[in-house]
Amino acid sequence: MSNSEILVLEDEALIAMDIEMTLAEAGFKQVSVHSNAQSALNRIDECRPMAAFLDFNLGNGKNSLTVAEKLKNHSIPFVFLTGYTDATVSLPRNLSDTKRIAKPFRSADLVKTINEMVPQA
Repeated sequence: MSNSEILVLEDEALIAMDIEMTLAEAGFKQVSVHSNAQSALNRIDECRPMAAFLDFNLGNGKNSLTVAEKLKNHSIPFVFLTGYTDATVSLPRNLSDTKRIAKPFRSADLVKTINEMVPQA
């Protein structure tokens, strides 16, 4: 089951809106935005997005690792959007090669990354 939706997991509303607008302007009209991991996990079950952007730190001691694991298990490409570096947070070994985009990010970096993850036909 393939889909043209891009999943965004971001707990900061303004950043989520910025990502959604950036993707829409780049031609990706189907963007599913979630502020918590459970909502994102449910959406993955529902539609199998073609790619995802995950905020690593979701506040209140929560993170997006469960979502990252599920995406990886389904071979769905994703990147972490985070202010954390390798020096400040260690990812589990099976996710250690996951690309990270540093916050604050530039719109051009998001567009370049999504085009690398899902080459346009």
